Amino acid sequence: MGESENCFFEVKIEDILQKHGKNGSLDAYLSLLTLENEKTNLVSRETSAADLKRLIAESLVPFEKLELKTVNNYLDIGSGGGLPAIPIIITKNPPESVLIERRNKKASALRRISLELKIKPIVIEQTFEDIVFDKTFDLITVRLVRLSGPILKKISEILSHSAVFIYYGAFQSAKCPPELSYTIYSYAIGDDSPAKAFTLFRKN
Repeated sequence: MGESENCFFEVKIEDILQKHGKNGSLDAYLSLLTLENEKTNLVSRETSAADLKRLIAESLVPFEKLELKTVNNYLDIGSGGGLPAIPIIITKNPPESVLIERRNKKASALRRISLELKIKPIVIEQTFEDIVFDKTFDLITVRLVRLSGPILKKISEILSHSAVFIYYGAFQSAKCPPELSYTIYSYAIGDDSPAKAFTLFRKN
């Protein structure tokens, strides 16, 4: 079951960064991401510093509509250069985090960035569909990975009861597992950029 009516809001990138980056850790991540991107194509090399700041802020935009006092077990699928995972780990400080990135060079970059930031996620170099999980998670995120039916079904199976899955995009399939409900939010970031969307799924 899904809904998207009256779920549009506006947000300012600088407000998000100021709210969540008071200890300088988001700035440190920005610097590390920029350096690593020069060696490994984590994001497009044409991405400017301002664009990287926006991507970091957009990683945290869903939490403007989502109240999570604690996150114990966090999973990110297709982590790439650490967006949205690293900003979430920095700001939410979950005791356990798992990042799935099947490409060796990107996984290695994630480990180097994490070491410099003194965070300790588990980085798994496998395809999500091939992994057998022995635990559930109370927060799961997906960005830049096509949300196919089989992937969504597997996510629903490893999502804890009353937990949240954030998809950084507008869910467009009519096939949603019955144990999940979702809301699509659209937002503007206060400049000439087009409106963007994310989808919050909850385990019923």
